[in-house]
Amino acid sequence: MSVLPISSRNGLDDQASRLRAMLAAESDAPPRQQQPRPRLIALASGKGGVGKTFTSISIASAMAGLGRKTMLIDVDFGAANADIMLGLAPLRRLDECMIKGFARGHSLADIAIDSGAGFRLVPGPVGMGRPPSSADRQRLIHSLSQLHGVADVALMDCSAGVSSSVLDVVAAADLAVVVLTPEPTSIADAYALIKSLVRAQGPEAGERVGLLVNQTESRAEAERVHRRIAAVARKFLGLELALFGRIPSDRAVVRGVRGQCVAQGGKQRSPAGKSARKAASLLLAELERHACKKDVRTDSCAPAINRVAGSGLGLTSGR
Repeated sequence: MSVLPISSRNGLDDQASRLRAMLAAESDAPPRQQQPRPRLIALASGKGGVGKTFTSISIASAMAGLGRKTMLIDVDFGAANADIMLGLAPLRRLDECMIKGFARGHSLADIAIDSGAGFRLVPGPVGMGRPPSSADRQRLIHSLSQLHGVADVALMDCSAGVSSSVLDVVAAADLAVVVLTPEPTSIADAYALIKSLVRAQGPEAGERVGLLVNQTESRAEAERVHRRIAAVARKFLGLELALFGRIPSDRAVVRGVRGQCVAQGGKQRSPAGKSARKAASLLLAELERHACKKDVRTDSCAPAINRVAGSGLGLTSGR
């Protein structure tokens, strides 16, 4: 289980601050120049094989079904495969933007394609031949501010693990969803990711991080996994972890992945699809809550939050 040393914290913290500042600059512009960026949700995992990409696709489709203009950006620089799961054959990918420096004609909006599941997809890089540099990552994060009018919410499907690429994307997100399964190795690696994030950014990062437990047999199992990792995080990191949802084990998921139709036509009638819609609703409420914390007129946000809170999601926020 790999964790960043404490000595690396200052450099990463400075870099994370610069990334957030670039995004905040759009909101601080005068009203005449303001171009609001989409809300950002990073989906990450401590290890591969936990269903993170399936979860990203399902939540993106669910958010689109809830009326949000949604974009999924595959930033898995090791094994991008969201397009494969959706049965797509894109001609342009994220590495085209990275290599050409997001020049004119190579923006995220330009290479985004219709997923067939209600949202726009930016296909991930294949065969870049090198890991993304720090400058690449900063340009990628900054380019999200150009998506005004294209997307209300942008989901970032990160690589597995605790690399600087993952931590940079998570640092810039409004919410970070750590996807894990009930397996002990997945739980341990999810905690390693959270610990690395806290060491890079400080305990305040915990307010934006939550868990989504995949491949569960019951809601009780998901809650047990949440309690287990939340107790350790509370004791050793001093933070409270939210539970953003659970997705049950579902044979329809296996059939969908093998048939390259995870969310065909945006329809998700399986138990896993229904759970993804509940998680999407909760995440949208969390985005609203965090937006309200930045607004002195927080009372105006209460009705939207209460509508979702009273929708019978059956999940706990952990706070």
